[in-house]
Amino acid sequence: MTGSLDRQKVAAARLWAATHYPYLASALFASRVIPTPGTNAVAVDDRWNLYVDPDLVGQWTIEGIGGVLVHHTGHLLRDHAGRARALGVDRKTAKEWTLAADAEINDDLDEDLDVPGTPVTPEALGLEAGRLAEEYFRRLLEHDHDQECECGSGADGQPRDWDQGGPGVSKNSAHLLRCQVASEILREFRGKEPGAMPMSFVRWAEEFLNPRIDWRRLLAAEIRRGIANVSGKVDYTYTRPSRRASVTKEFILPSLRKPIPDVAVVVDTSGSMSEKQLGQVLAEVEGLLRSVGLGKQRLRVLSFDADAHTVQRVSSAKQVELIGGGGTNMGEGIRKALQLRPRPGVVIVLTDGYTPWPSEAPRGAQVIVGLIGNGDWPVPGWAKVVRIEEEAA
Repeated sequence: MTGSLDRQKVAAARLWAATHYPYLASALFASRVIPTPGTNAVAVDDRWNLYVDPDLVGQWTIEGIGGVLVHHTGHLLRDHAGRARALGVDRKTAKEWTLAADAEINDDLDEDLDVPGTPVTPEALGLEAGRLAEEYFRRLLEHDHDQECECGSGADGQPRDWDQGGPGVSKNSAHLLRCQVASEILREFRGKEPGAMPMSFVRWAEEFLNPRIDWRRLLAAEIRRGIANVSGKVDYTYTRPSRRASVTKEFILPSLRKPIPDVAVVVDTSGSMSEKQLGQVLAEVEGLLRSVGLGKQRLRVLSFDADAHTVQRVSSAKQVELIGGGGTNMGEGIRKALQLRPRPGVVIVLTDGYTPWPSEAPRGAQVIVGLIGNGDWPVPGWAKVVRIEEEAA
């Protein structure tokens, strides 16, 4: 027989969770509690409403309810509903996504929380720990799984008949809550010994406050923009007659042409750069240039430290010979590149940034700097800068 909701017990569970996980307190107390008899679930929707079956509250301990609240807070903070929609999760695949999302949360929480039932962990699903829900989801779609879990639309983005609890927390307010909680997590983490708090929350907070953007996408965008800016500067040529020449027989009219620019890559081969690092990044640049349709005859590579050692016209990164190891002067490298004939319209500089630069922007050329590593050396404002993480390189 269904009874009324013991709100005092739910409040005690919230207090227990906030006491043991103080950095989650703002999120734990943001949800509105809505009794939902007969659902046999404690769940959340993507508006941060909390749906509670009174019978389960009567059966579970305060610690157990508190553990479930912490778990659901993980769904809300990591926006599992939004990520599910971005992947195209539907009702047929919602189970696999929820299992994957649970595994992402419970990765290092299962020993700390007294969650009723058997927690879903990567190990229990036969998967490697420390991965994202998206990777677990792809793996889970390949096999059938007997485990069932009901976390609500706040986990999989699929609305239920019973989760119509009103507007709840708006998207803007949810973002502010995530910012506040992420800041609290990192502040708490700085004062703790290693292992004293779940690293899954720490990793989430660091990624949320300092999101990493794929440097390959940024570099590709800058290369395309640089080539488009140069090739878009049309010029007149008499090598082809104008289409209007037939109406002006007494005059020879030039036609307009759209030049395809040459590209020069200036590679910093000073002592502070490793050959493996440079080779891998150069291979990425080669792939990007091919993706924008640049012919192999329009790419030249300069190995440069304080002086240019080699100038090579290459069709593959494997052909590049990196010679150097002395000091660094990428400003001189840019000057040498612009002395090449034909003159390059785009110059890509791969360096760790520990170098002098020209005081003024070179005329008639787009300069893109791929800044390798974690150094914080200044780069002139006239250059387009893409930071390449050292671990990615």
